[in-house]
Amino acid sequence: MTGEGLNPPKVCLGFDIHYPCYLNPGFRPGTVKRTKDAKDSYFNPNMKEDLGDVIDRSFWPATEILLDLLDGGFACALSISGTVVERLEEWYPETLDLLSRAATHPNVELLAGTYHHSVAGLFADLAEFEAELLMHRDLMKERFSIVPTTFAHTDYPITPATAEVLGDAGIRAAVIEGGEGPALERDPNYTYTYRDLPVIVTHCDLADDIAVRFPWRGWDKWPLMADRYAGWLSVSPGDCVTLFLDYRVFGDAIGAETGILEFLRALPAALAGEGIEAVRPSDAANLPSHGEIGETTEPENLQRTILQQSALQALEEAGDLIANRGIWRCLLDTDHIRRMAMRSASCGKPLHAVSHQATHDHFASFMRVLSDLEERSAAGARSRKSVLALRCVPPEKAFYFSSHERPAGYAAHSLQELLNLLEFASDDVIRYHVEREDVSRWIDLVIGDENLAKKVSGVSDRTELRTTIQKRIDGLWKRLR
Repeated sequence: MTGEGLNPPKVCLGFDIHYPCYLNPGFRPGTVKRTKDAKDSYFNPNMKEDLGDVIDRSFWPATEILLDLLDGGFACALSISGTVVERLEEWYPETLDLLSRAATHPNVELLAGTYHHSVAGLFADLAEFEAELLMHRDLMKERFSIVPTTFAHTDYPITPATAEVLGDAGIRAAVIEGGEGPALERDPNYTYTYRDLPVIVTHCDLADDIAVRFPWRGWDKWPLMADRYAGWLSVSPGDCVTLFLDYRVFGDAIGAETGILEFLRALPAALAGEGIEAVRPSDAANLPSHGEIGETTEPENLQRTILQQSALQALEEAGDLIANRGIWRCLLDTDHIRRMAMRSASCGKPLHAVSHQATHDHFASFMRVLSDLEERSAAGARSRKSVLALRCVPPEKAFYFSSHERPAGYAAHSLQELLNLLEFASDDVIRYHVEREDVSRWIDLVIGDENLAKKVSGVSDRTELRTTIQKRIDGLWKRLR
């Protein structure tokens, strides 16, 4: 019987190799004189040195171990972002050469992904998602002479629209993240189909035994040894246990002093000792389907807070305003959205848990950068005033909704977000702001649209207020297209 030691499941192990576009928390609008210096000011000025530390602690030793394991017959998958390839090519080419040896090894499957580890799959318009998928495919072909056909779809839900894009790009299978929803109402250790696309589902609990609980001395299973872990996998019910792990877990997020690298080295032998075969995702996808799954829900790490929702909306709208696509795409990195929640699920990623103040500070830094980038793009646009009126603003300039009694707990950072929130704000909140002329004053003094400010001045009817703002937004976009 599968999963009871007589016929243990296979294991499919994948590693996500990425280094985020970390922001410069000290950036302030007005401190950059020349546009060409903006990128250096927006992002971590110590990025090269910090990446070097990650290489020394994790990428280099983990890859040397992995190459030995691959030569010994172990099979796994690697997902390598375009972002990290760019940085390694520029700053640490010898590390990229080492990773190339692993990526092109016969026992490795190189996975498809979005070039910038991007949230573009969450947008209503999937043009950017498709563009990054194709950019990543072309880079993998150019750099490693491989065209990936399995997509690591673990940062947002798979939908009919994203599945269609994947199919059009030649993707024949997808790895999706375990969590709540229809996908995980069934056991994760099976292959399913989603609109004829084979999908395999990661086992979050078993992945987090490594990515989160491994170094915790208070854990009743500490210290976790490879043979014990392999024993757990051997009795896990199903056909194939899929684990997708952030590569930085090995030596960086979890320090080498914990024994994490030795655990990695010992794992294949421990699996073999339990009769467990290591397979690649495309092999797992070829296992008999256990049924059709419905549309998956958003993974817990991207079930959005108010801050995350504001940032995602501002990001999507900015795509049509910003001239420098490269910087905008760096801001699409999923890490930025993760950091806007006090705690996000890991599922093979290092656990993210910070204070309320830290999440707000990160959101503020993000919105300052995005707003400044939009303002810099206005000079070269067809209508400078339209870009400035449509741009987002940082938290210190946002419109904060309130009533006579208390703050409402939400804020608008752009005209579009103001329009959206006016649909849901209570009558008391709207009445309070209309009486004080807050809406027209904010549109005039912060957004800089005197024309619209005059039109909404004194308007108390919710529908009329929203209709007036919507018409203005439509007109502004029309000037830019």
